[in-house]
Amino acid sequence: MDRIDKFVNNHSPKRIVIAFLVIMVFSVVLSFVLSGKIADFVAHEQLMSYLSEIENEKANQYGFSSDMSLRLIPIWIKVRNISFFMILSAMVLCSFLWTFFSIHEVFSIYDKLELLSSECIKSADKLDNMVNLHGEATGCVRRISESARLLASRMTYLDNCIEYERNYISLFFGDFSHQIKTALAVVRLNMDMLAETEKLPPEYCEQLSDEIQLNLDSMENLVVQAIKIARLESQAIEYDMQELDLSDTCRTALKRIASVLRDKQIRTEVNFQQGIKLKHDKGWLCEAIENVLKNSADHSDCTAISVETEENPIMIKLSVTDNGKGIPQKEIPHLFEKFAKKSRDITMKSAGMGMSIAQKIVRSHGGEIIVYSTIGKGTRFEFVFVKI
Repeated sequence: MDRIDKFVNNHSPKRIVIAFLVIMVFSVVLSFVLSGKIADFVAHEQLMSYLSEIENEKANQYGFSSDMSLRLIPIWIKVRNISFFMILSAMVLCSFLWTFFSIHEVFSIYDKLELLSSECIKSADKLDNMVNLHGEATGCVRRISESARLLASRMTYLDNCIEYERNYISLFFGDFSHQIKTALAVVRLNMDMLAETEKLPPEYCEQLSDEIQLNLDSMENLVVQAIKIARLESQAIEYDMQELDLSDTCRTALKRIASVLRDKQIRTEVNFQQGIKLKHDKGWLCEAIENVLKNSADHSDCTAISVETEENPIMIKLSVTDNGKGIPQKEIPHLFEKFAKKSRDITMKSAGMGMSIAQKIVRSHGGEIIVYSTIGKGTRFEFVFVKI
């Protein structure tokens, strides 16, 4: 935008010019009045000086008196003209300098705003473009540029979040569909084989039926877990938070998974500190504890799991410890990702989302799950709830 365009398309320069013209009119009037006053003063002083030097009779003879009109004195017009042009010239010069400086400063602000506008447009087209700071440290242009930079950084952050969610959804549904397709392939194959029941022995037909049922249960479990993940991530769950005994919640979780532990011949040990009260939703926290217990039972090759609770002035802690093979340190950060287990570890009874669900439930209760593991010695999961 050139200077003519800035002048035509903005009101401020026009207002400055209008103010300059108004000041010019005011300057003419003021110069006229002041020059008359100055001329009157000079003529009066000259008249008084002249009258004091000559006698009254001579003054009257020449037509001079103290009450005569000052404009009749020849010097009055000369003083008036000189004073008028000097005052007017001074006022015009000051007004012109003020107008020039004001327009220059306004155009300077417009230049910075145009540059800021260009940077904002570039940032909108490509979010990694940085918006620079313009203007004085405490000026309005600086504050506007700071706001634009903040807005651009938040847009970049939101774009990164959207990109992360897009990648997450893509990976999630890729893994989800892979597991569904695997189970469906087994069901379809077994159904095709059962279609020829007259050629198959009864015990083999029964085995195929069991495999179909197992895969159907797996798909059902996978869908249920996916729905839970979606509800947890969208914060669509209303928790029934109550001040309940934590040891009672742990016992309920152990009862719900007792059959799995029994089938795998895993013994359980409990050490509950009595009287620990924690504000929580019993059903959901039970699910989190159960998922961690199931993870240890399915993937650690352990023979014993211990569950402990303890309370101190700072926190409430629930620990689940197994004596299994342990988890490599590099895999611990990925433990709570969905479908984080290696394909060889995924069984038809495991959806691969239990640990992610457990972490989201615990975080919704204001806690965190911390993992300690040693290869060959076992793993310890600590549910930590800091007291506020």
